[in-house]
Amino acid sequence: MNGNYTHAMVVMDYITNLAIKKAKKSGIAIVGNYNTAESTGAIGFYVSKIAKEGLIGLAFSAAPFQTTAPYGSSEARFCTNPIAYGIPTDNEPIVLDMTTSAMAYYGLIEAKTAGKQVAEGVGYDSQGNSTTDPAEIMSGALKTVAGHKGSGLALLGQVLAGVLVGADSFNSDSDNAGNIVIAINPNIFKPTEVFKKEMNEMVTTIKGSRKLPEMTEIKLPGERGNKVTKQVIESGEIEVEKNLLKALQEIVK
Repeated sequence: MNGNYTHAMVVMDYITNLAIKKAKKSGIAIVGNYNTAESTGAIGFYVSKIAKEGLIGLAFSAAPFQTTAPYGSSEARFCTNPIAYGIPTDNEPIVLDMTTSAMAYYGLIEAKTAGKQVAEGVGYDSQGNSTTDPAEIMSGALKTVAGHKGSGLALLGQVLAGVLVGADSFNSDSDNAGNIVIAINPNIFKPTEVFKKEMNEMVTTIKGSRKLPEMTEIKLPGERGNKVTKQVIESGEIEVEKNLLKALQEIVK
């Protein structure tokens, strides 16, 4: 799909709905786009949407906005290149949504706005020196998560949501970002209800694992986010850092 520089959230939602429709008909669907503007937001939202339809969802996003250094370098070449998956169960879907960088770029913006430092090992300044100053990292580079493993995942995201779909991968002067969504109907291998039953058994086994002394619960991907989302909906309030709120209020005056 050509996004025609429409906001990425609109385009991503469109291709997600299209992937759901096609996967229900054909068993599997792969839909990609190029030429989107701005951010998709949390791509876990889209794979969760797929999983709630009883399908397995995968999503990748990539942009030529270079923020992250490949392993072994201190120079930004990748974007944060998030990846996500959603797996249906009889309860809430299992959803993983992660950046392949050591920190989401919004986390840097939030820390800079709040005047806070980030953790050690997150990124480099423009000269390649390790730093905890978010402003210096924004002019330098984030590290990848888990070293060479994160770098390998970042490359995969750049290929699938960049090169493959016709988005720009490394042209920092371009705004041509891309996404790819994959939806898989469990029915192509086994009845969906059987798949969900086996997933429920897996969840029970994992959550029943022996806990480390400092842990109170074994959590699966998405559980913490689901809890926060529920609290936000019930309270009707979203916590916003005070300096960021002030800046937003200035914009809308």
